[in-house]
Amino acid sequence: MPANLPAEAKSKWRRVMEAKTPEEKLEALREFMSAIPKHKGTERLRMQVTRQMAALRREIELSKRKRAGRGERFFVEKEGDVQVVLLGFPNSGKTSLLRCLTGAPVSPTASPFSTRRPQPGILVWKGVYFQFVDTPSILEGAARGAYEGSRVLALARNADAVVLVLDATGDVSYQYKVLLRELEESRISIIKPRAVVEIEKRRSGGVVIQGRLEGATLQEVSSLLRSYGIYHAVVRIRGVASLDDVEEALFGSTYYRPAAVVVTKVDLAVHRISSLKEFAATLKGVPVLFYSEKHCSLFNRDRLAEYLFSELGLIRVYTRNPKTGEVEEKPVVVERGARVIDVARVIHSQLYKNFKYAKVWSSRFRFSPQRVGREFVVEDGDIVEIVTR
Repeated sequence: MPANLPAEAKSKWRRVMEAKTPEEKLEALREFMSAIPKHKGTERLRMQVTRQMAALRREIELSKRKRAGRGERFFVEKEGDVQVVLLGFPNSGKTSLLRCLTGAPVSPTASPFSTRRPQPGILVWKGVYFQFVDTPSILEGAARGAYEGSRVLALARNADAVVLVLDATGDVSYQYKVLLRELEESRISIIKPRAVVEIEKRRSGGVVIQGRLEGATLQEVSSLLRSYGIYHAVVRIRGVASLDDVEEALFGSTYYRPAAVVVTKVDLAVHRISSLKEFAATLKGVPVLFYSEKHCSLFNRDRLAEYLFSELGLIRVYTRNPKTGEVEEKPVVVERGARVIDVARVIHSQLYKNFKYAKVWSSRFRFSPQRVGREFVVEDGDIVEIVTR
């Protein structure tokens, strides 16, 4: 991300942040782009702004089509704890995989682009509800709107994780590279970043940093934000962030989405198993699973679900009814590092507002339960009973 943008560019970026409509934001981005100096240090920023402008143009066009009565609902309401979008080429086996994973009543066909709208299904893993979503196929140019690809990629951006579905009877390396490139052009990364920074503007309170900042001070962050017209904000950091990471977050940083790769139709490509395994070995940090529709029951659902759950930094907390002593079978799913009060907020607003203390049963305690306060950090498998005033 470029350092020391001229004051004129920062001033024009404030207009972008203040824009109320897509049309206003598009015009503000055009003016901001004209004020960015052209040199190697700004190449990434200029590319990012170009993508934002393209996305806005598509959004405006889609809105016009909807108003004209030609649009259709493409959004999938999240159900369960984790939403995972399946992405792949035509006839890659996404629909078959969805049916195998979730038992959804969908039927694969030999016709390309037969899936016209997103189709969801639910997989339950250790009490955690995963919503997998089959999507219309995407090809090269999807991020730029080809074959409605931008809408599919928007689903991936709004989801918690993605699964890249590759057809073993085709060139898996090519399919993977194209999918990766289309995701990157849509500002989605499957590579875990060193830090994720979110900036929430507020009306008062100055600048507050939540998380770990490296190589910079609160005063330097405040000065940076002031140069963009932001005087009050909460800067939330997951991981370890630098001042450059904070500045990049101002421009709409890349979305990280954990991903796994599923290679389908392996029963039709037995002669290529060695090369498929070699391909899998090249994908560092991304698990590769093999799938055959004929042997659906052998597919390793546990590995897929456990990997995504872990990469999302989630844990399961079980609640105990103070009146009956019964422990709920369905856990509350929260982010690792969550406090007891966060669990109370997820369960019900009244438990959060009237919280008094909690009892916690945990394998890390010598004796259970222990009485804890609102700031106590829970861990995976803990049992919590919340006592209210």
